[in-house]
Order: sequence, then structure tokens, then C-alpha cells
Amino acid sequence: MDELHVFGYGSLIWKPDFKYSTKEHGYICGYQRRFWQSNTEQRGTNEKPGRVATLIKTDNQKCLWGVKYTVKGAKKVAQVIEKLSVREKILGSYITITTKFYGKNSNNACEVLLYLATEKNPLYVGPSSEDEEKDLQCISDTIVRARGSAGPNSEYITKLADYIQTHIPEEMDEHLFMLDKLIRKKMILLHEYRHQG
Repeated sequence: MDELHVFGYGSLIWKPDFKYSTKEHGYICGYQRRFWQSNTEQRGTNEKPGRVATLIKTDNQKCLWGVKYTVKGAKKVAQVIEKLSVREKILGSYITITTKFYGKNSNNACEVLLYLATEKNPLYVGPSSEDEEKDLQCISDTIVRARGSAGPNSEYITKLADYIQTHIPEEMDEHLFMLDKLIRKKMILLHEYRHQG
């Protein structure tokens, strides 16, 4: 394979960790971002699992914005696939699918490789409550206390939210933005609590 297109919607947006030829903001259809995937390596441990993003199918064709990375050259493509297989599949329990990507500044759609976690994988936790506010509270409580080999779990969310709000204002992901606000508030309270007295 001489060319690869990879779609990032989580930490790949702000921390791809591989060499690419070009990147482009754009969207895919029929998915929503949710933090229903546990992580016991990069953003958590077995004792205190963190949370990372996955995608869930939606009935409508709502757009989900992210970043398409294009990698060119058979050798580079093979290296990226190998690296992502470790990062996303082995450590993250994600699978790969392909879907259609629509670029913000181009009329041409293309197929992109997409990593997502299904309900069948051992790290998938799903929603903790049918009430979204309660679910977000539970997720944020987990995130502020988790840390893995790649750093604190909170960084995963705050850097993702910062990037999207700065570079992809078209994305109106209330689940992410509400979670980001909760985490920032809880991190301040946690910091104050640790430094009392």
C-alpha cells in the first residue's frame, strides 16, 4: 500500500506520534464521540483505569469532526500501521474499519482508516447511567484520578477539547465540552484539597 488515510477523533487529533505527509480537518457521518472505553496502559492502570474516546453509531447522519492524516510511501505506511496497531489495537482494544471522510476544504471524499472500540472488547464500559449528566459526573470522577504511561488522563480530554475549540470550531460536541468543564473544575478542587494546610 503506497498511501494511507487515517482519521483521528481522540488523542490522534493532538498527538499522532507518527510521521505524515499532510493533515486535513473534516468529518465522518453517523458517529458520536463517547468516553466509554477504559484504558489500563496509556491513561490509566489496572488498579485505576482511565477513560478514552471511542465512537458509537448514531441513527442520524450527524457529522463528527476530526483530522485526516495522509501517509505516503509503502515503507512509511507499513511503519504507521505497525505503530498504530500497538497503540490502538494491542494496548487499546480497538478494531479497524473504513468509512467515508469529507474534507473541510475539499470537495473530494475519500476512505479513511478508523480505530474504534466495540461493546465486545474487555475494556468497553459503556454509559454508567441513562442520565447523561450522571454519566458525565461518573466519567469525570474516574478521569481526574487516573494516570498511565502517557500521562494524566485529564490531559487526554483537555488537550482534545482545546484543539477542537481552537482549530475545528465546526465541531459541536457537547459530550466532550461538558466533560472538559467538569474535569477542569474537579482538577482545581483536587489541587486545592491536596495543598490545604
